Amino acid sequence: MASLGFKVDARPADDVMALSRLVEAARFDELWFCEDLGLAGGIAQVAAALAVTNRVEVGLGIAPAAVRNPMYLAMEFASLARLSGNRFHAGIGHGMPRWLRQVGQHPDSLMTCMAEVSEAVHELLAGRRVSVDGRHVHLDGVRLDHPPLVTPPLSLGVRGPRGVELAKTLGLGVILAEGSSPGYVAQVRETLGPELPITVFTWCSLDDDDPSAACDRIWPTVHTALGKPSMAHQLGDRFQNSPPRESISELSVSGDAATCLESIQRLADGGADRVVLQPVRGREEDQIAQFGARVLPHLMARSTTRVAPREARRR
Repeated sequence: MASLGFKVDARPADDVMALSRLVEAARFDELWFCEDLGLAGGIAQVAAALAVTNRVEVGLGIAPAAVRNPMYLAMEFASLARLSGNRFHAGIGHGMPRWLRQVGQHPDSLMTCMAEVSEAVHELLAGRRVSVDGRHVHLDGVRLDHPPLVTPPLSLGVRGPRGVELAKTLGLGVILAEGSSPGYVAQVRETLGPELPITVFTWCSLDDDDPSAACDRIWPTVHTALGKPSMAHQLGDRFQNSPPRESISELSVSGDAATCLESIQRLADGGADRVVLQPVRGREEDQIAQFGARVLPHLMARSTTRVAPREARRR
């Protein structure tokens, strides 16, 4: 069974510590934060969450490569890993093109930029001295004085086949954004092979008392995504004419507890190592409580020993 996480998105920074405590108390395995333009900084959110928790793994999903110097990003990642007792999961992506243009940081090639930054950060976190004279990255004999005692997991936030292939080439895991069906996860697993970890972000809406209302709450989010060109790789043309309930079933973890458990299981069967829930904005506290009380106990009961993510088993 995949580990279960919770994602906090678009909440002000002063909410982070209270939400982090709730996630850990509910016995989620992981807690993830985003770094979208205009919202709270990703490193600050992760650091705050790690400071007020003791067990839960905390991930950054994701740092945009185009606006981060790889040496300074590696310094941040190494510090988070050492300060947290290795509870930090690093994530790097190429960033949203529109946002990068807004801040004047759109590179000539998004994929080349992500590749160069990710490879350099990975090498630095492993304690190596790095020199690079690339298209976007230029480093001259830099090295971390205090690398992490254990190299933290590093995954690439990707959507399409080029990003998945890059992760495979670099030997890194992937973070799949919301909108990934079990079938799409299975395609990514086939490309990556059996060992590299897959983290899947997925929309969620649980209401055991009124499953229809739960689906109604998540439908505007799913419906909006169906029309976005950036989602084409994940969605294909399968959902263009699908009934709302079918799209909700395939693209989210929504309904009553039994249905949510089934959806999580299908993502795990497709190859997901980590399933990370993204609730409707403003319902985070409610969904932490509901999944904590009605879903997580059943997940833990299915296996008295939770299966560790692939990269942890390799270590």
